[in-house]
Amino acid sequence: MQISQNLRRCITFHKVVQQLYEQGEINFKEKNKLKTEFNTNNEDILYLIEDMEKEDFKQQLVEYIKSKHQSLKIPNSPGLRRKSLLSESSPTIGRKSGFSKESKITEDELIDHITKLREALFEVYQSRSSAFTFLVQDHLKSLSQFISKISSKSPQASLNLLQEQNIAEEIEQYYKQLKNQFLNTHSLLINDNIVSVTSKLVQNLLNCDEFTFINPQYGIFDSTKNSFNNIESDDYLQDLISVTTNVNLLTENQSKLSQMFSQYSRTYTLRIQDECFFYHQRQVRDTLLNLTLEYKCLNEVQILSKLISKATIEARVQLISPIQIGNMIIDVGVEFVRCSKYLFINQIVNLLRTKYTIERTDAESQGSFGSVSSTNLSPTSKQAKITKIQFKDILPIEITIIGLNLNKKDDLQIYKTITNLYTKYLKFIELSYDRIIFYKYFIKSKDSIMLEFDKEGKLAFLSRPIPPSLSREFQLSYCPRGHYYQIIKNEMLLKVIEQHLENKWNIQCTDQLYEIFMKARNKKFKGFAIIFSEGFLQTRSLETETKKIKLRQEATQYLSNLEQNNPEIKDTILSFYIPSQVQVPGIIHKKKKSMINGLIDTIQINLIDVESIEKEAICIDQIDSFDFNIFKIENNSIEKQRIVYQILNRNNFIEIFEIDKTRLCEFLGELEYRYNKRRNPFHNYNHGVNVMHSCHVIMNKMINQPQYKVLFDQLTKLSLILSGLCHDVGHTGRTNIFEINNFSEKAIRYHDKNVLEQYHAATALKLLLKERMNFLKNVDFRQFREKFIQNIIFTDKQEHFNLLKFFEANNEKDIKIITGMIIHTSDFAGASAKWPISKQWSLRVNQEFQAQFEEEGRLGLPQQPFMKDLQKISVLSKSEIGFYKFFVRPLYVSLSKFMDHQLQDRIDNIDETIIEWDSLASQENQQQ
Repeated sequence: MQISQNLRRCITFHKVVQQLYEQGEINFKEKNKLKTEFNTNNEDILYLIEDMEKEDFKQQLVEYIKSKHQSLKIPNSPGLRRKSLLSESSPTIGRKSGFSKESKITEDELIDHITKLREALFEVYQSRSSAFTFLVQDHLKSLSQFISKISSKSPQASLNLLQEQNIAEEIEQYYKQLKNQFLNTHSLLINDNIVSVTSKLVQNLLNCDEFTFINPQYGIFDSTKNSFNNIESDDYLQDLISVTTNVNLLTENQSKLSQMFSQYSRTYTLRIQDECFFYHQRQVRDTLLNLTLEYKCLNEVQILSKLISKATIEARVQLISPIQIGNMIIDVGVEFVRCSKYLFINQIVNLLRTKYTIERTDAESQGSFGSVSSTNLSPTSKQAKITKIQFKDILPIEITIIGLNLNKKDDLQIYKTITNLYTKYLKFIELSYDRIIFYKYFIKSKDSIMLEFDKEGKLAFLSRPIPPSLSREFQLSYCPRGHYYQIIKNEMLLKVIEQHLENKWNIQCTDQLYEIFMKARNKKFKGFAIIFSEGFLQTRSLETETKKIKLRQEATQYLSNLEQNNPEIKDTILSFYIPSQVQVPGIIHKKKKSMINGLIDTIQINLIDVESIEKEAICIDQIDSFDFNIFKIENNSIEKQRIVYQILNRNNFIEIFEIDKTRLCEFLGELEYRYNKRRNPFHNYNHGVNVMHSCHVIMNKMINQPQYKVLFDQLTKLSLILSGLCHDVGHTGRTNIFEINNFSEKAIRYHDKNVLEQYHAATALKLLLKERMNFLKNVDFRQFREKFIQNIIFTDKQEHFNLLKFFEANNEKDIKIITGMIIHTSDFAGASAKWPISKQWSLRVNQEFQAQFEEEGRLGLPQQPFMKDLQKISVLSKSEIGFYKFFVRPLYVSLSKFMDHQLQDRIDNIDETIIEWDSLASQENQQQ
């Protein structure tokens, strides 16, 4: 609750400050000063905002900032007057310039005053304050002359004093500048003009003002004119030939090109295949273009260049929005964020060279130091102090600083500043990668849209143009970099935002049209996002929906007649459009893109009829025991469906609930397809049937005990058996943590809570609600649904320990916990099988883990440590031993104890499996 109050105060404070600035009550410097003091927890500000609700709060805030920052103040002291520093006519100039015995100021005190003056001047300069007037500049000129006079022995000494003291602060200032430069590439997507976006990319990522590229087919493009022009290649042929595939500076020898770009101070050249690119700076500045070879970031510049060329050329012939290539823009941006650390390292080295001698080595120099020249004289061997700093990277970069003495306060401060800020910058890069995953989801989403606002309330990201329906519904109007209260006019939505701040992190409205997420790091407010889900895209017009239904009915009738009159189309692409209710019994071919190779695979689903499903299953003798092995029939779809039917029949569900067998067949066919369409090695229909069978066996063993029989009514039994069958339908082959880290549609929909389990339950229930599949017409569906969902939620591994605790504490009374324990235990039926079978299940699930680990690496997501190197028997064995020992075995032991040890054979199998995995690990170690 405390965090929520702080967030509410934070956003209110920023809103008030922005309003004061827009109303002209405070200037730009005062606005930034208020925000800085708020973010640094200034005591005066914190005291003021305690009374934020008062009507005169705004006036108090204005009076506070005006009184505290109305002028630049320099501390006075008995021996040092402000006038004597700023005016050459001061009587002090006629006095002794050294440190005489009569002086009341010590050397340390004077240095302290100089430092404070430098800090004040630096602050004014950085803020571009209006206080930096001509009068002040005249005083500074006098001060400079005064410093020269009192430093007669070494005119440069006093200036060096100011300069040397500033290294740590300059590094910190450059760190902030660099973050701001590379932070908001995603905000470019808000722009409607793709050509403007490419110019901004060049400015933000390359720190260049303009660009030109020459394409042999389209001519020369000049960003200043935003147009293509023809170029006589013969005139420039010699110069263009000299442009290489590495980044170089344009030289005077390239006379024609130099003349063309004479208005720029510096031009960088690059050739990519048959295109030549030129990046221009009006004033010389730091840029990654200088470091492409040294730090191996040429590839990033090439990708950016090709993106610029492609977008600019395509914009000539079609209307192209930045959102259309949003993924590419964001990918390029984040790669430049990664490379920007080299600019930081380079600037650190350059600043250190103003005072120290620097030697550098990296992984490619094979341990030998490459000397870097210094403007300072090298210290003698007696004076020299050597400090090494290593910058973490793919190829570690190490510098040796000769003369940096960590026993000195100033030198230690420089060292700490470098190490701390570089670590923080690496964290900034990591967060940037995390952020783009979130953005990319919404860029590609067709049924969701996100508006993200920064900590100042300004629009930072818009996943795509605001649809008219959404604009009408919530009175939204697009305003580039506008504040949220400028964009959102709907009072109800604004009120919900305030309520959200006060009450909880995630509010979902009753109509499920939008969600609000607050961003905070280290308890500091970082902004918020509003996500509008698919509801707003669905028309609310009854007339429109009626038309859609009628059109679907007409299409269904047309396709039904088409198939009957033209049997030859059955196996063609038109079969995709034939509604399932008019399909003839046989085989349906549904197609999907393979997640592995991108080719089109065919999934074959057998539609079984009532007569076939009622036939006796091959494994009927094992249906009531743990001897059943699904792998014996894993390639026989009809046999698996017969097992399902026989389990329902053995429990008398067919008769008790008057189950419609035809609809049951329809349901099972579709369920199998939903299970198998991703071709998961483990989480497929085999697993669903296996868990259903285990629930059947354990439940009936328990019911045979009189004390538990009364707990199980028929609806409880039916919901348990069916939830066992359906508990993983539609599984992605990935874990919940993957879905959450990847900001998947499912994770966002279910708010990171039991993500896949809620999805599985919803998928199965949606099928059951379809008329042709609803075989539970005679069931109290509301009660069934409640029990069904509860059971499936208990299959979430994160519920394991809570469930185990509740079961052992209260296991004889709560049927909800008992059925939850049965399905959770049955979820590991494969693990409790005999060794050859349990090993096969383990290998299959670990295939999914390996695939997830690789995909996490490709996507830049946090990789799960236990999924690494599972192809190695030693690693896999260790993982499985821990899993069985600490997870599976205690689960079976607890349930078996509850059932008078009726699961002891399962526990014996688990013990055997642990021993076998240990043996495999030992054999692997011996071979090594």
